Amino acid sequence: MAELSLRPMSQEEYVVWRERSERGYAADIAVSRDLDPAAAEAASRGEFAELLPDGLTSPGMHLFTAVVGDETVGIGWFELRQRASGTSAWIYDIRLDGDRRGQGLGRALLEALHDAARDLGATTMTLNVFGDNPTAIRLYETSGYTVTAQQMKRTL
Repeated sequence: MAELSLRPMSQEEYVVWRERSERGYAADIAVSRDLDPAAAEAASRGEFAELLPDGLTSPGMHLFTAVVGDETVGIGWFELRQRASGTSAWIYDIRLDGDRRGQGLGRALLEALHDAARDLGATTMTLNVFGDNPTAIRLYETSGYTVTAQQMKRTL
């Protein structure tokens, strides 16, 4: 199998990705923040608009398409942030196409994002993962990520 690599996301890919990601994020925050669907959709649209006011050219944002050979297999998006300890990258989205999951490509995509961030001067990378995503949590833990904050909920 060919090696996974990253290339800058095209405008056409961005339009499709953004619509799908806004919907997916709305579904995630509807559950995690206990929002009704309309409020979750509005919050998602607002957050994307704030983070990506200029689309692909938004300052500090780096959006990639993951490819294996000439086949698109996923995406990655991170922001570079200046911290007291230096430059850090914050992963906003990492996603493999559904039919490419379970093939070791998630780890390859994560490593490719690490390399891209390192090449841009980052010395750390952080992310948020929803608690109901054990597959992603396992990937991050086995890739050296540690919990730095945790939010919990209990049904009464």
